[in-house]
Amino acid sequence: MSTMRNTRSRLGALMVGLAAAACLFGLVGVVGSAGAAEDPPPSLTVQKVDARGDEVNAFGNLVGGDAQRLRAKVNGKDVAADVVAGSDLPLDAVVVLDNSASLGNATVQLAKQSLAPLLPGKGITRSLALVTTGGGASVAIGSTTSAEAFQAALDDVEPVGASLTWDGLVRAADIIGNDGSAQQNIILFSASPPQVGTATAASAQGAMAQAGAQLNAVVIPRGADLEAIDNMVAGLGGSVTMAADEEGLDEAVDSVAVQLQGRFVLRYPSTGSSSSTTLTVSAGKLSTTVAYVPGTTKSGAANLAPPVSVSPSITERILGNPLGLILIVLIGFGAVALFIWTLLNMVLPSSDNLNRRLKVYEDPYGESGEEADEPADGSHTTVPIIQRAVEFTGDVAQKRGLLEKLEGDLERANLPLRGAEALFFLAVAVVLMSLLTFALTRSLLPALVVAAATVLIPRAVLSIAVRRRCRAFEQQLPDTLTLMAGTLRAGYSIGQGFEAVSTEIPDPMGRELRRVVTETRLGRPLDEALESVAERMKSDDFSWAVMAIRIQREVGGNLAELLVTVAETMTQRERLRRDVATLTAEGRMSAIVLGFLPPALGLVMWAINPAYMQKLMTPGLGYILLGLGLVSMLIGFAWMKKIITIEV
Repeated sequence: MSTMRNTRSRLGALMVGLAAAACLFGLVGVVGSAGAAEDPPPSLTVQKVDARGDEVNAFGNLVGGDAQRLRAKVNGKDVAADVVAGSDLPLDAVVVLDNSASLGNATVQLAKQSLAPLLPGKGITRSLALVTTGGGASVAIGSTTSAEAFQAALDDVEPVGASLTWDGLVRAADIIGNDGSAQQNIILFSASPPQVGTATAASAQGAMAQAGAQLNAVVIPRGADLEAIDNMVAGLGGSVTMAADEEGLDEAVDSVAVQLQGRFVLRYPSTGSSSSTTLTVSAGKLSTTVAYVPGTTKSGAANLAPPVSVSPSITERILGNPLGLILIVLIGFGAVALFIWTLLNMVLPSSDNLNRRLKVYEDPYGESGEEADEPADGSHTTVPIIQRAVEFTGDVAQKRGLLEKLEGDLERANLPLRGAEALFFLAVAVVLMSLLTFALTRSLLPALVVAAATVLIPRAVLSIAVRRRCRAFEQQLPDTLTLMAGTLRAGYSIGQGFEAVSTEIPDPMGRELRRVVTETRLGRPLDEALESVAERMKSDDFSWAVMAIRIQREVGGNLAELLVTVAETMTQRERLRRDVATLTAEGRMSAIVLGFLPPALGLVMWAINPAYMQKLMTPGLGYILLGLGLVSMLIGFAWMKKIITIEV
């Protein structure tokens, strides 16, 4: 039993020991993995191209690749280039250290410790200088090749004052010598807002560009001016490495050190061309392309970026070609002209069109004995696909309640066009004009404006034609009634009187009366035919004349005298209406001037000072103000129109 207990005790101690060892090794593994810095991803960048001489020097950084595999292509052609990389290319640098009091002693001390990979002789630099920005820009130590001297100067740095970052960069640029024998670099640590000193961000960037230095920045973004530093790096070359907090400073500086350790310069003969040249540098799977102009020096991603070449689409190639654009414009104008010509042929028929149409009722076979060639439904379209499109348009308009009113307006305007045909051709015109405008302007907004105008202008023209014809009908009515009274006194019947007057009086009254005569010959009662004219022309005066004729036919009396009395009444009412129009002419003119003054003044101001008016064309407040102004103008215009409109 004693032996078994001893054995169990030894086994228990062994298991405890193994568990402790496993925990210890696990802890060591965790600590080791936590402390290990991740290697930066492979990258290849060209930071600067100096093409001022017979030889072009392209400076860059290669991370995760073999510098001896670097190859260069100029304008797509391979060139023989000499490569100098790594320790064969000396690196002279200046550290600009942010040691402002706002950071605190802990942050400053951690920043100082993180600079170990950069020490001259021990790190990657040949010489190193130190400039502090806290309490004013000052040189802690000039360029030195001694790591001990630099470390001693670094140990004396303490947090003090506010950071004059831009002044510190200017002092660093003064230290660097631009002799071309080494790569010049400024390493900036910034974590606090830069204060205003004798230098600005622009002047600091200019000083570094003149010195030929690149800028590698380690930034804690909670206080640094990240936007200004990004702009500097884009114009000078280098990198911006972010450290989330003080604990990430070591990893950030190590990343900068890896990038600088992969520095290289490619040297190849200049092409001698004065135009823009593209340089493609590759190393294995890594590749980058930059652009430069021979005889100049360019640095930074913003200045070396190659022109963006986007393969144009077929439409862009056609529109970009002057001949193609001219062809499209000619085709568009030809389509519009053909459409207008077709529409005018339909809307403006020949002078004998009305007589030819009426002969269908009087002589279905015409003078030649052949049947008339008018379509059975009165349509002007004979192509089957267009007929189906017109029928579909008519069905849609009928369901929306638009067809009946449109056909009434077309009839009042004496336009021999069906409502469905008018809507179909209007839709075709909108599509053609919109596409033509978009092809010319390459902008959607003008195309939408032209589409809206194409819809509104024909409607406005139709309304004007209807009002003009109805007004002419009203003006002819007193003379028509007087002529009717004369025919009745001469012994004509009322039907013969309308037929005689219809041949003497011009359109629109003559046409409407000829239609009445034709309808009565087809068996329609005279009263109904006359009432349809009054309803079609929306004439209250003609309705009263028809009412007088109906009453006279029912109760008897002297119709000629009645018609003369009605004509005199209408003449007096027309005289009164013109007097009212004369008295309100000033108000109408004022309404027109006030209505069109704001848009006209806006166009003039746009022509004189477009930048001043551009504020109104911006989304947000500009569109809101334009909308409010337009609504106010419409309300004022409607109000003034209501004031000057007097019904007689």
